[in-house]
Formats: sequence, C-alpha cells, structure tokens
Amino acid sequence: MENKEFIVLAFVNNQISVLNRITSAYLKRHINIESLNVSESYIKGISTVVISAIISEETVERIVNQLNNNIDILNVNYFLQDELIYKEMALYKISPDFIKDSLFFNHFLNRLNGKIIEISNEYIIAEKSGSKAELDALKQSLERKNLLISYARSGNVVLQREPVESLLRKVS
Repeated sequence: MENKEFIVLAFVNNQISVLNRITSAYLKRHINIESLNVSESYIKGISTVVISAIISEETVERIVNQLNNNIDILNVNYFLQDELIYKEMALYKISPDFIKDSLFFNHFLNRLNGKIIEISNEYIIAEKSGSKAELDALKQSLERKNLLISYARSGNVVLQREPVESLLRKVS
C-alpha cells in the first residue's frame, strides 16, 4: 500500500497523559511523526491534537481505531491535506543583507505575503504562513542566497470543512 501524508485530527479531554497515549500509538508502530500540534479547541475543556505522518492508509486506520477506544479521546479521524483547511507558520532569522536585494525583498512582502516582525543591525525576523512546501521553498531560496541564519516552523493548524454543528454532535 502506498504511503502518503495523513493528518490525524483528535478532539480530546484536556487531561494529563492523553498526548502520551496518542503518540504511543505511533511509537508502537515505529512511525515518525512529521508534525504535532496541540491547542485548545473552540469547546471549553477540549483540546485539538493534529498529527501528520507519512504512512499507509491501512496503518492510519489501525491507529485511529486504537485511539477511538480511549476514554479521553472524544473524536478522532484521519484526512489527506486537501480534505482540510490547513496552514503552517514559519519564522526566519535572516541576514540584514536581505533588504539590499530589493527584488527578493519586495517579492517576499508582496507576492509571498510575508511579514517583517523585527529588524536589528544583526538580523531580520520574518514570518510567513502557508503549506509546508511553500515554507520549505522560501527556506531553500534564502539558503541559496546565503541569507538564512536560523529557521523555525510550526506544525499544521487545521480546520475541518464540515459544519461546526456536526462536529459538536460528535464530541458531545
């Protein structure tokens, strides 16, 4: 079976050790987690856990079935990226020479919708949101121009396309 990047989205009670139980399902199968994000959901006391991994559909189904049997996991499902609304965010620590390359600088601000967060004599901190591919492409572009000093990227932040009422029924 072909491996693809699957995103597991779980709504969980905000309790100690729930994240450990979720990641253990991946560890048990020797699966590398590509991205992990935990945040509060729009429902008080319930957190959203988003995990991306490159695995087969058969494996992700087994993980989801295992997680569905956990008392503190209220709802869990898996998706391909195109089935969700998702973004990641990256911060880039860039050489001040970045400003000297006016074409690239303008391209970053206007075409890529990047933002400058901080400017000092030693560095510039820039922010960009988008897909992993977009963020990696910008990183590689900055590296080729010897402008990148440091880089940090968040995990996937996602919203389901289905109506909120349907999700509320699932987690209640």
